Amino acid sequence: MRVLYWDTFAGISGDMALGSLIALGADPELIVNQLHSIGLTEFVLEVRPRQVHGIQATNIDVLIAEDHAQPLPKHDPEHVPDKDHGHRHEHKHGNEQNFEHKHHNRRLPDIQKMILSGTLSERSQKNALQVFNVLAEAEAHVHGTTLDQVHFHEVGAVDSLVDIVGTCIALDQLDVESIKVSTLPWSSGFVHCAHGILPVPAPATLMLLRGFKFRESGITGELITPTGAALTRALAQQSAFPEMTLLNVGYGSGKNDYGIPSLLRGVLGEI
Repeated sequence: MRVLYWDTFAGISGDMALGSLIALGADPELIVNQLHSIGLTEFVLEVRPRQVHGIQATNIDVLIAEDHAQPLPKHDPEHVPDKDHGHRHEHKHGNEQNFEHKHHNRRLPDIQKMILSGTLSERSQKNALQVFNVLAEAEAHVHGTTLDQVHFHEVGAVDSLVDIVGTCIALDQLDVESIKVSTLPWSSGFVHCAHGILPVPAPATLMLLRGFKFRESGITGELITPTGAALTRALAQQSAFPEMTLLNVGYGSGKNDYGIPSLLRGVLGEI
């Protein structure tokens, strides 16, 4: 049985998760083709190596244009926008910003229909649906509404859909049957999102991670995003490092610099 261990010493986000799996050998071209099959076609997945504190990692950027007639924005390697939460979308420019504004208010039934419409494997579909279900439950609890009425603001945007569904596709490619996750880092501060300024960890993040163990990191800033928390809640169990034969190690790069390596370490093994 293949096991993935996510070492979350610097937290977890959707792009870090997907980056770690591509670093472990998942094929980004196949991932993109599968995402196209569910109607996500208005993006380019940029995958590039990045050195983080001297460690080679895989960095993921989802570049979006308003439509195919418009050129995709040029990528500036010196500027990597924040990912995964509200502030991620406040730094969009031009066509990117307009596109997000028109398409980011999806509800759970909309996303479920998308996931089931394409050529994803049964395992990929099941995992992706589970991630969005637990996220909808947390959002409904925090905001006092029902599952069908939850608006996925940031997480309904194209880039976060790519992160979540792409991660589920990559897990299937790597034939991962079980995911373990380390003790999670607690951080503090505030973050800007569609609902305004929220404390870190964000309310939905904490709701998702009930029952998980945390340790104090001493860091001010968002280490665990709602997307990362949803992936953890839906797909992983927390444990010490499992006894297994180590097959490969890969690092997914985050976008912030809090003085520690902004990396998610994925360890692939066989039991």
